[in-house]
Amino acid sequence: MSSTPTSTKILLLGAGELGTAFLYSLTALSNIHITIGVRNPTKYAHFKCVNVDLTQLDTTAASGHLAETFSHYDILISATGFGQPPGTVTKLAKEALLAGKLKFSRNECKLWFFPWQWGVDYDITGDGQGLMPLFGEQVAVRNILRQEAEDSNVKWTIVSTGIFMSFLFDPVWELIDESQEKDGKLKVRCLGSWQHKVTVTDVHDIGRVLAKIIAGDVEAEDRVLYIAGDTVSYGDLAGIVEKVSGKEVEREEWTIPCLEEVLSKDTEDGIKRYRLVFARKGVWWGKEETVNAKLGMNMLQVESYARELFIRQE
Repeated sequence: MSSTPTSTKILLLGAGELGTAFLYSLTALSNIHITIGVRNPTKYAHFKCVNVDLTQLDTTAASGHLAETFSHYDILISATGFGQPPGTVTKLAKEALLAGKLKFSRNECKLWFFPWQWGVDYDITGDGQGLMPLFGEQVAVRNILRQEAEDSNVKWTIVSTGIFMSFLFDPVWELIDESQEKDGKLKVRCLGSWQHKVTVTDVHDIGRVLAKIIAGDVEAEDRVLYIAGDTVSYGDLAGIVEKVSGKEVEREEWTIPCLEEVLSKDTEDGIKRYRLVFARKGVWWGKEETVNAKLGMNMLQVESYARELFIRQE
């Protein structure tokens, strides 16, 4: 008599924009059961189905409680976002390591941990020369995992995605200024120079690649992987906006000295800090070296995203 394959148990922390994208891709995998860990499960009851359920989970809970919960899963994926209190990403990493030890004590396999590192290359950006303590914390998490995971019965995978595609066009960054659109004009601003580049990936594509990783299509244990929907220079971005909008595009260069001067007058402004850090190194990589390129995956590119965006706005 053949036995029924045991389901791989995944705990997904968070059900925001990224967590939801993960959910849609992961549920397509076979022999998977996903539990969504959120503070208020009733808010997300619509996600429940045959292979998805919810559990109440507070990432600010006392140490040990989270580890015990984590230890009952095979894979732990953090999609908590940047809105967590300082120290949360480090805490979750340490709880994951403790969970791995608990699993070892029960003669269970390693816990596979995907920390919240869905962003730029923090090994290169560091803490942004003191501007981004959270980025510095991300580097610390990488170092903790590199040094302690093996002895804690944990394997880890970090997926560097660049910034989310939607962020590139978000008005809060002021990279694409539509204030004169009624006059048939748009303004595109660059960070650093027109030659400086940025890697961007749509959240749904991040979910698709994550599913491939979990399915075993990629060598992923204890390493940083890179993915990219697109990598464009700001000069490319201006050309794309002009092409898809059909409008005249004015170009405004925000050099690093310019960004530094603006920040000096408002040092606590988080957006101004981000802009300066993103004008430096560690925010882009070539598409040819990515996991999705090696797998031959078609990804949403900046021009396609921009075209759809401007069509919706008409």
